[in-house]
Amino acid sequence: MSRELKDIITKDIETRFEGMDGCIVFNYRGLSAEDTFTLRTNLRQDGVQMNVVQNRLSKRVFAEREDIPGDFADLFRGPTALLTSEEGALRASKSIFNWLKENKDSVEIKGGLFEGKVLSMEEVNELAKIPDKETLLAQTVGMFLSPIQFLPSAAKSLVSHLAGCTKARHEELSDS
Repeated sequence: MSRELKDIITKDIETRFEGMDGCIVFNYRGLSAEDTFTLRTNLRQDGVQMNVVQNRLSKRVFAEREDIPGDFADLFRGPTALLTSEEGALRASKSIFNWLKENKDSVEIKGGLFEGKVLSMEEVNELAKIPDKETLLAQTVGMFLSPIQFLPSAAKSLVSHLAGCTKARHEELSDS
């Protein structure tokens, strides 16, 4: 490959992954053309982009970035594809694991990068299990509102308890 072509590819990789907060790295070996098309279509619907990258050039590009740990380059062995999303590695991990539910053992997740930390395959799997932003917000609001739901019954109980104590005290005073 000529030096000029390598420079063009390197610049393309740099611009494509500039500002990236995370990605998922996987081995796409064994995917047929039809499976690859289906995977890319499903990923695109989720807002995730799949890029097959040349390992040597990718290692060089990512090694130059100060915000990416050096051991991230260890993931670039064999056929390598990167999944990225504007929403970050969380969206990419969810998307690939949703696809893997239907297509078991079709690709091997090598690891990933999330907020400056290199992730193992197990950590990528855990990342995929995190609920999306809307679900987390709904759960948080629910936690704040749940004590308020019991406020009316607690107030009613307090009032009836006060009334019962007052009545008992009144009966006690009238008997004496």
